[in-house]
Amino acid sequence: MAAYFIAHRKDISDSEKLRAYARTVDETIERFGGEVLARCDGFEVLEGDWESGANRDDDAPERVTIIRFPDMGSLRSWYGSQEYRELKAIRQESSVSDVVAIEGKA
Repeated sequence: MAAYFIAHRKDISDSEKLRAYARTVDETIERFGGEVLARCDGFEVLEGDWESGANRDDDAPERVTIIRFPDMGSLRSWYGSQEYRELKAIRQESSVSDVVAIEGKA
């Protein structure tokens, strides 16, 4: 069963570090069979307190990212990998996000 990594970025504290993360994260995702399905700053809020972000605007940093992996094992292998561990530290030092992993249909 496919697995999905869903991140909701809520704050940016260091834009430069976050750009370094963005330049190389896709390569690590692809190595573990992942595919970015959505990465968007502008989204329609139907319920809740989310604020739609503005591309490259640290004053409106909210972004949603959805990545599909072949299965939960692949997602966990990527998330725990040495390659992503280093990038994850950069992401966590430079922004605040909520992140979940869920299983679903491909």
